[in-house]
Amino acid sequence: MRERRIDPLTPMNLDLEKLQPRWPALGVLMLPSLLATAWLVYNASWFWTHNPDLNFGWLVVILAGFLVTEAVPQLPAPRRRWTIPSVFLAGVGVVLLGLFQMYQAAFGTMAASIMGLAIAVMCLVTANVLYVFGPRGIGTLGAAFYFLLIALPMPSFLQSLIVSNLQNFVAAVDVEVLKVLGYPASRDGSLVNLSSGQVGVDEACSGFRSLQSSVMAAVFLGFLQFRQWGWRGLLLLLSILLAVLGNLARTFYLCRQGAIHGADSVKGVHDAAGWSGLVFTAIGVSLAAWLITRLQRGVELRRQSLAASAGSTPQTDP
Repeated sequence: MRERRIDPLTPMNLDLEKLQPRWPALGVLMLPSLLATAWLVYNASWFWTHNPDLNFGWLVVILAGFLVTEAVPQLPAPRRRWTIPSVFLAGVGVVLLGLFQMYQAAFGTMAASIMGLAIAVMCLVTANVLYVFGPRGIGTLGAAFYFLLIALPMPSFLQSLIVSNLQNFVAAVDVEVLKVLGYPASRDGSLVNLSSGQVGVDEACSGFRSLQSSVMAAVFLGFLQFRQWGWRGLLLLLSILLAVLGNLARTFYLCRQGAIHGADSVKGVHDAAGWSGLVFTAIGVSLAAWLITRLQRGVELRRQSLAASAGSTPQTDP
């Protein structure tokens, strides 16, 4: 019979499965992810510095670091086991990293190359997390790394497609609402034709920036407050709806201002309307997170009540 070897320095009542990784050990185990992410941040930093629309990238890095510190206490004990998904993702990540580095060396740093580099880095991060902690680490530590994707520049063709569609959508809705309220209006692309002139729905009025901000806030609060992806997805969906509604209300107010007081009067209230939309979205996302938290607690209490009732029900023989 094989003897069980016991380390004399380890207490007999210590549950090794419940041990949490210490920060130095965690840093060593996650070193590939840290190095790959640092390289991604270094390459994306040019956009964060030179593109005013992406200045919030540095804030996203700080928030991602905070999410890492929040994720560590929730991590299971390191298992350090290679699986087919982790090996596959590691291989894909290495290949993509090499390809996009060669592309970037040939054509320079562009939004498309940064997006490709991000996909490669996140493949490596996912493989690293799966190797160290298994699937249970994806929703906590992995999510903290994925949060960085919000701050990366979109390829120009994709951003132009989203912005142009948002501009046309906002202009179309504003025109229909103005007609219902009795204001003569028509649409020419993203331009709203009024009796007193034209009001243009430019890129800033498309709501793309407020949509980015609401998504960032929703993802951060979702990862911070909820462990289940369903609740996180619900918060993200509500935040997108709030951003769209807030921007529609803002642009409609500007169009109505132009219809009543003339197109030139829009410039005097444009900035105030923009700040009002931002405040509306921020308060709305916070309120949505609070309501979902209450809903989650209610669902958990209901589930526990049903489980307790089922356990206390006496069973009779058939």
